[in-house]
Order: sequence, then C-alpha cells, then structure tokens
Amino acid sequence: MPEADPYDEYDDFDDEADEVVFGPDERDRDLLDGSWERQYHAGGNRRRDWNSIGIGIALLLLMGMILPTLLFALR
Repeated sequence: MPEADPYDEYDDFDDEADEVVFGPDERDRDLLDGSWERQYHAGGNRRRDWNSIGIGIALLLLMGMILPTLLFALR
C-alpha cells in the first residue's frame, strides 16, 4: 500500500485565485500619493490622547498610595 503524500492535503492553488488581486486598492491611495505624509508633517494628526494621560496620572496616584504602604509593611 503506497503512503499518502502529505502535500496533497495542502493545495496552494485555489480555484478562486483568479479573482484575488494582490495590488494596492482604494484604501492605499493615501500611501501611494504621499498625502498622509503631508498631513502628518503639517500637524494634521497632532492631538493629545487624554485617555492615556488620565490612565498615566491614575497609575502614578495609585503607586503613590500603594508604595508607601508596602514599604511600611515590609520594614
């Protein structure tokens, strides 16, 4: 009895491969024409992330309360 070829299960050629386009599409237009670079360097994407700033301040306050308690307990 001949052994089954393990590569027969993994067929790289798909029947729908003719429909797949691997090139850029409409979502990549700003990458191709460089408009995202002009907008980025012009400051169009510059804004503060207040959510991250709030989390950072909350973590600092939390560590300010927990760290002295741990240091006092471990003395």
